[in-house]
Amino acid sequence: MKTALEQLRRGLSFDFKLQKQPVAGLVVLIFLLYLIGILSGDPNRPRMVYYFSEMGMFPLVIMMTLVMFQRELGGGGMEMIATYPVSLHLIALRKWLLALGYASVLNVGWMLVYLAKFGEIKTLMYPWSGGEGVKVSTGIPALMLQNLPAFMLLSSLTLAGMLIFRKTYGGLVSGFSVWVLDTISRGDLLKGFTLYTEFLPVDGTFVANRLVLLAGAGGLLGFSLWLIGKRERWILEEEE
Repeated sequence: MKTALEQLRRGLSFDFKLQKQPVAGLVVLIFLLYLIGILSGDPNRPRMVYYFSEMGMFPLVIMMTLVMFQRELGGGGMEMIATYPVSLHLIALRKWLLALGYASVLNVGWMLVYLAKFGEIKTLMYPWSGGEGVKVSTGIPALMLQNLPAFMLLSSLTLAGMLIFRKTYGGLVSGFSVWVLDTISRGDLLKGFTLYTEFLPVDGTFVANRLVLLAGAGGLLGFSLWLIGKRERWILEEEE
């Protein structure tokens, strides 16, 4: 138990040193541009919330997942880590949770700035008990909960892509491909499975959509935890 806690402490010490990851700087830059876009907006005509809560945050979730695994998968660290007596499953799960945690911090950040600028967050909200969406003023927790399933799916998809190809670009391709296709088609491609609540079809069901996204996220995460545990995939790469 003591050894496991020490391994966790050391792992977290690396995970918190985001300034050493080049992509982390890009995430901060993009986020600051989002904030500038909010602060420079017309108070009488605020930009639609989904531009920030969904369209803007989705790529940051993908990039934060990449940041968390960049040291291992971008620098060839997995060849060494796989030879250590540590749980690769717990490492992947910890980093996946931290990626969502960091993305949530950014999510709260832009909302606080938006509230300070415009006084309210008014967007399309769906009741979890079922029913049609209504454009209403909402709070930070409710909007975060509504978008969380899409965040989880994109993070799991990015992680799975990185582990399948054993390279960070695999995650970027898988995560950004789905986001871009869903964005440019305005939900027409994925239809009822769209990441966007804003693009849900008229005959679509919000609760079913979120449950499918959660199931997809859980399935991809489970697959990723199984795949990263196959140590021979990482050790053999070193021997090649």
